[in-house]
Amino acid sequence: MSPKIMAVIVGYFIVVVLLVLTYYAAWMYMWLWLDKIVMSDLLALIREITGPAMVAFVTFIATSLVDKNENGVPDPFEKEREK
Repeated sequence: MSPKIMAVIVGYFIVVVLLVLTYYAAWMYMWLWLDKIVMSDLLALIREITGPAMVAFVTFIATSLVDKNENGVPDPFEKEREK
């Protein structure tokens, strides 16, 4: 697999993990120190980032970076150049 594709996938995974960890840390802080829990905005952000639209977007970007013949030009853009 191309290093560019792996960078996109790993970067997306890191963002999702950081958001989830932030959510749990904020939830614990609000529960233990403030005695209230209002986390709907951050939970909505996590749902948006892990939703089908964002996963499809990351998949689209990753497939756009495929370069099977390793000439430095992604295959979808190479096909456009040939036409």
